[in-house]
Amino acid sequence: MIFLDESLYINKGTNRVCYVHPNDKTKCLKIDLKDSKETKRELKYYKKLIKKNIPFDSLSKYYGEVQTNLGKAEVFELIRDNDETISMEVDKYLNNSNNIEEIENLLKLVPLLKKYIFKNKIFVKDLNTVNIMYQQNGEKSRLVIIDGLSHSNYNPFFYICDYFINKKINKSWNGFINSLKKREIIKENSFLSNYLI
Repeated sequence: MIFLDESLYINKGTNRVCYVHPNDKTKCLKIDLKDSKETKRELKYYKKLIKKNIPFDSLSKYYGEVQTNLGKAEVFELIRDNDETISMEVDKYLNNSNNIEEIENLLKLVPLLKKYIFKNKIFVKDLNTVNIMYQQNGEKSRLVIIDGLSHSNYNPFFYICDYFINKKINKSWNGFINSLKKREIIKENSFLSNYLI
């Protein structure tokens, strides 16, 4: 059993609380605050992607479950920058930075995230700036999806028909892009929207 305390606390969302893994700083432990259908769907989808050998280049890796003193926990990759600090959510980064060059560096990664999602046909039900981390690591910087990965459609036909998959992915992606375009810093510097495709 793994023992957790407040010194390992990272943050708390609507459904889960997150802690640093005490034995491995590259991993985190997510514990449900209540029985959650969303978590079950997410884990089912993760396992489907693992079975299909989908690369986790822009998706936090899933390592299975463990028992802790606070209950069952799911083990995920903990996204850190090259200085080993925990990476910042895109939402928080955009809210805290007024440096146009830094924001442009982040937005340059958006087309790469799009390519990854569409190439691997990954559907993110809740694709937003809170569920994506900006990992700053020089030329290896990347955007990483850490949450919101699930789908409620259990019809196997959905997963084998490109038309339906792409339709869902397009809708999710367009919602994400539109939310970015509404940011004041991007509206005030219109050239930044060139990366939002």
